[in-house]
Amino acid sequence: MPSSTLVLLVASAIIGSQAVITNGSIKAPLAERQTSCFVSENPVTACGASDLTKANWDAFDIDGFLSGFINEFGTADNFPKFFVSQDTPTENPFDGFDCSFFGTPTQSLPPCSVPSQNNPDAATDCNFNGLQDTFCANFIDPKAGFVVQNYINLWQGLQNHHDAIQDAADAINSANFINTMVSALAPKKQSIGLAVFSLIADLVTDILPLGGEIKAAATFMKKIRLVIKATKSDLVDDSNDIASVVSSNQAIDQQVSATEDQLSQQLANIVSGTQKRLENVLAQVFGSNKDPQQVDTSATTSTFAFLNAYHGVFLDDVPQRSDLRDQMKKQLQNWIVSSVLSTMGYDVTIDTAKLEDDPANPGGVCRAENGFTVADGCALFRINGIDHDNGDVIDSAQQGNNIFALQDTAGIDIAGAIANAQACNGGSGGTVDFEGFLEMDNTGSLPSCMFNFRVVEVQL
Repeated sequence: MPSSTLVLLVASAIIGSQAVITNGSIKAPLAERQTSCFVSENPVTACGASDLTKANWDAFDIDGFLSGFINEFGTADNFPKFFVSQDTPTENPFDGFDCSFFGTPTQSLPPCSVPSQNNPDAATDCNFNGLQDTFCANFIDPKAGFVVQNYINLWQGLQNHHDAIQDAADAINSANFINTMVSALAPKKQSIGLAVFSLIADLVTDILPLGGEIKAAATFMKKIRLVIKATKSDLVDDSNDIASVVSSNQAIDQQVSATEDQLSQQLANIVSGTQKRLENVLAQVFGSNKDPQQVDTSATTSTFAFLNAYHGVFLDDVPQRSDLRDQMKKQLQNWIVSSVLSTMGYDVTIDTAKLEDDPANPGGVCRAENGFTVADGCALFRINGIDHDNGDVIDSAQQGNNIFALQDTAGIDIAGAIANAQACNGGSGGTVDFEGFLEMDNTGSLPSCMFNFRVVEVQL
């Protein structure tokens, strides 16, 4: 077979169209799939649900794509909505990317979601090879899918926090936890002092702290705070809300049932205050539209728009509502117990004397003294036990009705609570440190001084 004929057959097979030879060169009409296509640098090669990760964000250089977009189009207050409107196909434009509220709306499209846009070019554009029918195919550039998923995760994480704090409070109320703990720890009901309100203010201002046991829960709000504090005003506000709560509770201070009433009211306030703070964060990220503002290229990577998505910051850490509920409940119970202990004037004396236990009942002597066995001895929770002058701290200091409710009802880690209190200004008490707790490198389960009762060790 002549070589020219072989070339023609190969060309026809590849192009799928008639071809002729003129002066030995193949002349053939280009089919649509042969239109010029320039593959982007570090192209997206995977965009399934499990592929939308921080690792792939870096592999596909989504940071470079995002900074290039900001350099060309500028930023807007509601940058996520602006970004989506610019990156959906002109044949199927979408400018309704609305993440500015929590809850499920009456319309069919849930908040902070993108309908299937069916980018008609995805079938022929070589940058979408293998990406058809994935989330990235909704946009004019597959890299946009990673940016949008980051924003969706950010919204979902905030939504989960918003719902979980109410779930946690409901669980505490339904279990009658406050009444049970007050009755167990207090020989008589007393009013909560003003010092407790500073703790409430910290809780509302700093968003309910989460323990280090759940990675996503421990890091999500820390990332939010770092992003916002790097670009906008600090989150400290709601002072008027706190002042009004203090004022409204002054009358309750005069009632004998103040402890339970105030804790119940403050629990409700923590819910509303935390949800309000989350709504404020939502407004800062997904707030009202303004015209895009051009940004000097040297400042692109320090803009709010860039930092909210830098390195796919929210792709891998979306705390689930159920995990958050359980962890928030645990921390709320810690706070309630700590508040009651402080209000009632509890302190802890660790008796380091060697106790002669029955081998069949280890720890029995300590428990008989209404104490908890800890590494250094027998921990005795007493009301004004350290400073009292009424004789033996074991027998004479005021005690609660059932100190073992700390463990049996509240599930408090006694050793952990005492260690937390001992580390609080050398065991002399102090103010809970939520600011330090929310630093990115802190993986502890409790903020410093969450338990701020005084602790002494002595051989009795």
